[in-house]
Amino acid sequence: MGFPVILQVAGYQNSGKTTVITKLLKELTKKKIKTAVIKHHGHSDVLNLNDAGKDTEKHREAGAFITGISSKGGTIFSMNDELPLEKTIEVYKALDIECVLIEGYKQIQYPRVLLCRNSDDSDLINKSNELIAIINRDQLMNQPSVPQFIRSEETEWIKFMMEYLTSRVNEERA
Repeated sequence: MGFPVILQVAGYQNSGKTTVITKLLKELTKKKIKTAVIKHHGHSDVLNLNDAGKDTEKHREAGAFITGISSKGGTIFSMNDELPLEKTIEVYKALDIECVLIEGYKQIQYPRVLLCRNSDDSDLINKSNELIAIINRDQLMNQPSVPQFIRSEETEWIKFMMEYLTSRVNEERA
């Protein structure tokens, strides 16, 4: 498969995607796995880049496709256009990222963990091709072939996902 190893965390709004990704990031960092995140902003409003009046805003407004600023304190890239998911992954490959966690992008399929708020979210299960696990807010669903966890069973689902990710990263490192 190759680097980066990809895991998508999908679910409807307020299902806990950011919380799950944040917890995974902390564990992946402890394992020294170079990880990046791609978050889908499903709304059409303009993103706030917090660079009003700065040189990077002037460069974008003058027509730059992408602007970047870099210093010892970090690097920031910004664009006025949406970069397709596949292109973003290619950029991350160029940065030698080992693992990419994708938040959202329900319509695009990667190996995924699905977060369900209740049984009304089961339509996402039917639309998922490569389902790794389901994390439910309260009770398990009738999906015997997919590992399932209750949201409050944090230790168990973190362990499961970390085993999934670290085994794939170690395969690629070998």
